[in-house]
Amino acid sequence: MKDRFWSGAAFKHSAFVRLLPLAIVLIMPVIVRADAITGNLALSSSGTQVIAVNGSIIDFNFTGTVSDGFPPVATSGTLSGSGSGNFDIGAASTGSFAGLVGSTVTVHNLDATQQPTGSTSGPGLPLTNFVTFSAQPGWSITLTQVLPGVFSSAACTGSSALGDTCTPTNSPFNLTNIAGNQVNVNFAFLGFANDGLGNLSDVSGTFGTTFSNTTLQNIIGAINSGQAVVTTASATVAASAAAAIPEPSSSSMVLLGASLILLAAVGRSARARRLRS
Repeated sequence: MKDRFWSGAAFKHSAFVRLLPLAIVLIMPVIVRADAITGNLALSSSGTQVIAVNGSIIDFNFTGTVSDGFPPVATSGTLSGSGSGNFDIGAASTGSFAGLVGSTVTVHNLDATQQPTGSTSGPGLPLTNFVTFSAQPGWSITLTQVLPGVFSSAACTGSSALGDTCTPTNSPFNLTNIAGNQVNVNFAFLGFANDGLGNLSDVSGTFGTTFSNTTLQNIIGAINSGQAVVTTASATVAASAAAAIPEPSSSSMVLLGASLILLAAVGRSARARRLRS
């Protein structure tokens, strides 16, 4: 009986040794596929492209005419929520994006009726291909939520002062009066990046611009009167992606099946040996 026990243990040990290389092969495809998009993406408006914003639409490639006043407003042309604008990838990009510096992306326009602020559901949510990459056609960023602005609406109208902040009701925009008679404007979003191979990453981003020779109260006044304000300054976006664990590949599943079959065969062989003994 003692001999049988030890022979069985030795057999189990040898079976484990034979299965170990297969187990290593089984795990490796999952590890090598953990290459989701990560890093910071820095963008700026491409060429002479301008961005126009009214009460409901952000048009990243406005092609109408623009006034010379402050803030600049559209004097002809129609804003569209269905088009897109081009942005250049800047040298401040890091991680997966570092190798794309000098190439371009397209950014899809936004419409509050399609991508309502603060909501994860809507006629146009999630917005697939919100950002696409010319140098990596398989890559894309999907927008899942336009975040609501963080300021109060109390200072959006009335007299202006340095340091005033404003977020209009139900708006994604954060406006701040800064030194030099300038206004910082930005909005933030959430989404995920897809590398085209099934690897997904969480993404958060911010678009921002600066208006000169004006106040946030003048900008809000123009929009409230039905106009579209236009910026010729560069728009920027910074997206940070946290790698997600990919699903097992088809090759992993095949190897898993093979290992289970082999394990079953080993078990049958072990039982047969014990019976013969």
